[in-house]
Amino acid sequence: MHVFRQLIRVVTIACVPALWPGASGAHPHIFIDAGLRLIVEEGRVTEVEVTWLYDGLYSLILLEDYGLDEDFDLVLTEAEVEATLGFDLNWNSGFEGGLELRRGDVALHIGAPEAVSMELVGEGQIRTTHRRPVSDPGGDGPVVAQAYDPEFYIAFEMTGQMAVEGAECVPELVRADLDAAYAALDAAMEEIGGAVAAEDNFPPVGAYFADRVVFECGG
Repeated sequence: MHVFRQLIRVVTIACVPALWPGASGAHPHIFIDAGLRLIVEEGRVTEVEVTWLYDGLYSLILLEDYGLDEDFDLVLTEAEVEATLGFDLNWNSGFEGGLELRRGDVALHIGAPEAVSMELVGEGQIRTTHRRPVSDPGGDGPVVAQAYDPEFYIAFEMTGQMAVEGAECVPELVRADLDAAYAALDAAMEEIGGAVAAEDNFPPVGAYFADRVVFECGG
């Protein structure tokens, strides 16, 4: 099994770029299904819990890199969780967690993350949850959430569970317009000469590929 994981790691690094069509070629590298739980008090969002479910291939790389689940029972021990929890919250400069919340034209301020949980699900996918405080001035409009990496190193899909605590809300998933997104990507690639020489010159097109979830809440 250890040899199998090493082989999967090599294949993943070589093949993940090919999983995404279009001119980008080298992006994205990581695929995440995102879920949200909004905590609402007196009509205002006060906290958000964010769940990230990593794709199977990248989960295998993480298991190998962190030495997790070495008995291959698809269950993380308490010691493994304690040693690794929060591994995905050490964000690089320019990436602030990929989450945006808006009420109308007002962007809600989202604070620093706190790790909540980490587990293996299904056939070995890593799922993590973190919590962040939210400053919400309130209002009558719906809350709109988007998750994306501006540099498109990570491809988020907002297909995880969406829930609200403290208010009666109906979430609606609005998928990204991929035709428009690829057109924007083609235009951005043309601006830089149609070639990506390094990670740092890939155009910031992640927002074009971003799903959004609209939370319509009752009074």
